[in-house]
Amino acid sequence: MMRFAEKGDFPAVRALWETCFPDEGGFNDYFFAHFYKEKYTLLYLEGETLVAMVQMLPYRMTVGGLSREVTYIYGACTDPAHRRKGYMARLLERSFELDREAGRIASVLIPAEKWLFDFYKPFGYEPFFHISRREITCTAGEREAPRRLTSADVPALAALYDKLVPKCRIERDTAYWNAQLALFDTLGAGVYGWFKDETLTGYAFCWEDNVQELLGADDAQMQGLLQTLGRSTLTVTEIGSKIALGVCKWHEKADETAGYMNLMLN
Repeated sequence: MMRFAEKGDFPAVRALWETCFPDEGGFNDYFFAHFYKEKYTLLYLEGETLVAMVQMLPYRMTVGGLSREVTYIYGACTDPAHRRKGYMARLLERSFELDREAGRIASVLIPAEKWLFDFYKPFGYEPFFHISRREITCTAGEREAPRRLTSADVPALAALYDKLVPKCRIERDTAYWNAQLALFDTLGAGVYGWFKDETLTGYAFCWEDNVQELLGADDAQMQGLLQTLGRSTLTVTEIGSKIALGVCKWHEKADETAGYMNLMLN
């Protein structure tokens, strides 16, 4: 049986999550305290036993200049004792039915492992969202230290994102930006930015050992970030086309060939 979660399902949902996504860094506690909602959690039950589930998180994506609803499939998991029985396939197909009924244009997700790109392909998912990664190393020379960003900087973050990322992208509202700032402040190394004449020109969402999203920073600014974080090296993720990050399954025909997504609890 498939249905959305109810309040009484929480112990089973949390137990399955911990089985499939073990965590020692505090993310699981944070996710269930700040992001989890029963109404977005589609369950598959055998009798009264939870065997598989997916999060159907609502987002909007700019497609052809229009703002359209999409579903972000997140936390897709099956109990190890019940795998290879088709439960995940049925959950995904049901999510597609719900998407089409609601007029959503697409289903998107970020495969956690490289081999999962092939797993999702038969369902119609194709690589669509790309990024680039590089390693930066501390060197002698000019440095421009960043400033720690807060919720007061959300309008500037939103304006820079809209200016620099590809036109086809996952949209980010004020609640989204505030949630990401809180997440990185609590579990990561924070969010930093660089300004010119009081205008934000670059930002970095930082974990302890990597920058998950870097926009607009030059070499001197990256050296300043290394110094601020006390790091000699750092892996940074940027806008680019080298690496497939996420996949998309269109429910309607769209004349888009590539888009941008990141900072999706991935």
